[in-house]
Amino acid sequence: QRRLALGLELPETYFDDKIDKHISMFRVLSYPPQREAPLPGQLRAGAHSDYGSLTIVLPDDKGLQVQNKAGEWVDVPLVEGGLVVNIADLMMQWTNDQWVSTMHRVVNPPFEVAQTNRRQSLVFFHQPNYDAMVECLPTCLAPGEKAKYAPISSGDHLTSKFVKQTTFGGTK
Repeated sequence: QRRLALGLELPETYFDDKIDKHISMFRVLSYPPQREAPLPGQLRAGAHSDYGSLTIVLPDDKGLQVQNKAGEWVDVPLVEGGLVVNIADLMMQWTNDQWVSTMHRVVNPPFEVAQTNRRQSLVFFHQPNYDAMVECLPTCLAPGEKAKYAPISSGDHLTSKFVKQTTFGGTK
């Protein structure tokens, strides 16, 4: 986070007290071999952005795609020993949309490959401290400009994303 702070023209330690008790998650995402050919257009993981500040992925196979500014889906190159780093929704809010969360998806390989291919990714979802207040960073607001988002705690932001995902935006 220190490099992010410097990139945002903030003091290097700006985020330190906002991530010292982070509520991040680490997941192993496994896509098993397929027994049947997927339907045309069917995806292994549909288009989405992540919730927190950033996501770090160690993919073990091709299939990850990102949406570019033109709205086109492009393959993320698989670099030996490399990591994929995505900006997530909370960082987008923090920067007042100067940094945009990465829309991404996972496509199916050709069926002849998918029959014997288990795709596995190691994913770290960084989420600041539960009580860290996320409001427009001072360096991301031009004179006379207003913040696009109301201040929210990291925990409340995460909870609202979970509720929206599990209730399809409705309330129970």
